[in-house]
Amino acid sequence: MTTRLLISKALTAAVVCSTLIAKQQYPENPSIEFAFDATGMLLVSAAALGRAWSAVFVSGRKSVELITDGPYSIVRNPLYFFSFLGFIGVGLLLQSFILAAALTVIFFLTHWPTILREETKLRGIFGEPFDDYLKSVPRFIPRLSLYRCRDTAEFAPKVFTKAVLESMMLLAVIPLTEALELLRKSDILPALLPMY
Repeated sequence: MTTRLLISKALTAAVVCSTLIAKQQYPENPSIEFAFDATGMLLVSAAALGRAWSAVFVSGRKSVELITDGPYSIVRNPLYFFSFLGFIGVGLLLQSFILAAALTVIFFLTHWPTILREETKLRGIFGEPFDDYLKSVPRFIPRLSLYRCRDTAEFAPKVFTKAVLESMMLLAVIPLTEALELLRKSDILPALLPMY
């Protein structure tokens, strides 16, 4: 595991663990709770599915072939984009705009430098074709109108299976945050910090 991933996971764990001793400061409102939960579940599910989808196209081909189809036809860094959705989704599942914002900051601090480094590396490997790709496909915000996909593709089953398992672990966040919410509501956990 890279240093970036270790730092990202440690900071994310620290932020999430802070919710164990935090209490929401807004009045209980089923509509607000539903909005947080539904949006968070949607984003985490999109992150899990999007990462698996991206893995199909990149598995076994990274740094060997310039991948420009499927999710890579609409955004240059789909794995990072979908991870970003997951970070925000976790914050919303924890029913906190502040946590969602904190996780967003953590994401950009730990992932953006890597995105830039990887683009420099790919430019060195692929040269002009990568420069053309750079000009036509956005770095981080998908442009759906660019979507294109080949009819068939080869992929590395081991790499793909690993990506799918990681995606399934991401989905496990949903029941874990729901359990945490129940513990908070039942006053089993101490309320030492305010949470908004």
